[in-house]
Parts: sequence; C-alpha cells; structure tokens
Amino acid sequence: MAKRNRTLTRSEGGFSYIDVMIALMIMMIGVLALASALAANLIRSYETDKQIVAKQLALSSIESIITARNIKRPGTVEGWKSIGNVGNNVENGVSYGIFVNGWAPIREDLGWDGIAGTADDACAAGSGCSVAGRPVNNSAVMTGFDRKIDVVDVQDSERPSPPNPITRRRIEVTIKYYSKGISREQKVSTMLTDY
Repeated sequence: MAKRNRTLTRSEGGFSYIDVMIALMIMMIGVLALASALAANLIRSYETDKQIVAKQLALSSIESIITARNIKRPGTVEGWKSIGNVGNNVENGVSYGIFVNGWAPIREDLGWDGIAGTADDACAAGSGCSVAGRPVNNSAVMTGFDRKIDVVDVQDSERPSPPNPITRRRIEVTIKYYSKGISREQKVSTMLTDY
C-alpha cells in the first residue's frame, strides 16, 4: 500500500493558544458575574433581616400602645388619657402623655410598666432607666435600632373638640436602623379610638 502524504490545512489544525485564552476569558467573565450576583444577594438578605426586625419592633410597639389604652394604674398609666407624647394630653394643668418625644434607644426589657417607649425603657444607653418609685431598668440596649413614637389627636367633624373630648388618635411608630452605614426607617401607623 502506498503511503499518502497529506498536508494539514489551517482549518484542520485544532485550537491555537489564542483560541483557548479567549474561551477562558469569556468563561471567567461569566463566573465573576455569577459571584457578584451571589454576593449582592447575600448583602440584600442581610438588609432584609434587619428590616424584618425593625418592622416587628414597630408592630410590637403598636401592640404595647393599644394595651396601654386599656390599662388603669393610678399615677402611672391612666388609660386613654395616657396615649400621647410627654407634654401632651393636658387636663386641668396636668400632662398625661407617657410616650417619650423624639428618637430613643430600644431596650430589651420594657421596664416596670410593660409599655414600649415610656421613661422607664427609653433612656440613653450607658445607664439604667430610673423613674421615681419604680425599679431601675438595666436591660441591654438593642444596638443599631432607635424608636420614635408620635401620637397626634385627630378631630372628629361630627363631634368637634372642644367641647367634646378627643376620641381618635393617630399613632406612628418609626424604627430607625442602620444597614452598611446608611440610616433606614421602617414606619407603622394606626388609628386608636376611645369608643
């Protein structure tokens, strides 16, 4: 049998090093894009965890305020009259509002009265919350979270105040939390009535 000499053409020569390098570069770009997407997803899930905690803190505060409406402890919580910020709900020269004004840290324990956002659980970090006649609240402060409770009287057009008493109040609880050094807020609002 005769041997055949055959020369290889360029198209039959296989892959060159440049072809392999280009293929590897394209593959690396895809892998890096995938890794970037996974990292962004992990960061977002961490932010979502903090948002869920903030929302739950706000809802818990609303529940606490609704409970305060139904409590009567003379000298401490006067039911409906107490649903207001400090300095509000003035009756005969006495302020009955019990919720601290402005931003305050959130403590793990609600204090002696069991109501969120009052003087016995909304004091500055570093020392216990001390209110005369009550035990000191030395519980830990939840780092990275602050709370603000705003209570606003809502007028009733059918029964204006005065002469009629206020029977509706708008409650807004705002929780401020920090994610990657950026301040974010979670707000929850409701209306309370005294019917």
